[in-house]
Order: sequence, then C-alpha cells, then structure tokens
Amino acid sequence: MNQPIRVIIADDHVLVRQGIRAFLDTCDDLTIVGEADSAETAAAVCRELSPDVALIDLVMPGGGVEATRLIRTSCPSTQVLILTSYEDDAQIVHAVQAGALSYLLKDTDADSLADAVRRTARGEAILHPRIATRLVQAVRAPAADPAPSALDRLSLREREVLELMADGLSNLIIATRMGIGEKTVKTHVSNVLAKLELQDRTQAAVYAWRAGVKR
Repeated sequence: MNQPIRVIIADDHVLVRQGIRAFLDTCDDLTIVGEADSAETAAAVCRELSPDVALIDLVMPGGGVEATRLIRTSCPSTQVLILTSYEDDAQIVHAVQAGALSYLLKDTDADSLADAVRRTARGEAILHPRIATRLVQAVRAPAADPAPSALDRLSLREREVLELMADGLSNLIIATRMGIGEKTVKTHVSNVLAKLELQDRTQAAVYAWRAGVKR
C-alpha cells in the first residue's frame, strides 16, 4: 500500500483550517501533518516535516506569495497549492512566479480539492478555470519592451523596488525589507510605473522578468 500524501494547511483563519482538515482527514490516501497561520510558520513547518503538498492561502501574515517562495527555497520537494478566495491578477502571476504549482479558489468543492491535492503531489499543475483564464490574460497583457534606456530612468532605489515588486511583495513588506516607510515605497512604486509607462504592478512584474531585472 502506498504511503498517504502528507499535507500541511496554512491559513490564518482557524475555522478554515479546521474545515479543510475535517474533510481531508476522511480521505485514506491523504494525511494532515501540520498547520500554520503565517508565511514564516508555514515555511518552518515545511522545513521540519517535508510534506508532499502545502495548501497556502494568499491573504495571511507575511503573505501567501512569500510563503510559497520560502517553502520552495527551503523545501523544494514540497509542492504548493494556493487555495484562496483572492483573484487579483498580480497576485496570481506572483504566486506562480514564486513557485506555486496549482491555484484553486475556495468555492472549489471538497472532492475537487482532494483530487487537486493528489495531482499536485504528482507534479501536475491544477488551475481553477477562472484562474487559468486570468493567468493567460495577465501574461498576454501588453507590456512595454524592456529597453535598457527605460530602466536607466530609474534610480537605484526605484530599481530595488521594481525587483521586489517582481517578487510579488506588498508595499509593507518592501518597506520592511528596505528599511524605509510604506508611504515612501508607494511613491517609488508610482515613479516606477510612470517612468516605465506601465499601468499596474502586474505589468511591472512581467517587465522586470523580461528585462532581466529578475531571473
């Protein structure tokens, strides 16, 4: 008999974690080995337990994108399945760029969630139909050519902010990383978008990757 697929649940809402656990515990081939309520604790639990799949919510302390990045860096054998109600295009792109393999919304039925966990553990990418559409649209959205002259318009600070934006980090986390105020970060973000003639953070992230700012 094959070993059960080992899963952790990372969500800052206790009732959500309990609900997911209650269902997945009824599946003989799945076992919940740990829980977390923030990006840091999710990464720590994965380092300690090396689960097959980490179910990650996007909106929790530290952020689901950061949790995904930390998990994939420190525990590459763990596949990340984003399970969230969040449909923001930028966050979808950032989560995938950070290493998430699958992305489901919380309106997914229980049986579909269990099947997605199994398939994610096998290395198959599972995307909610709406997310698949939005991801394709975001990636296909027009973006300015990554001309070096455009990047030259940015100050060193603004380039650093652009790199962190490409990592999917929020203004608050960027501010903490750089040791500056959140309002200052907002100003830098506005300057980056204006100087590169971009409309939003999603285009900025795509631009950064295409221009080689992020690899």
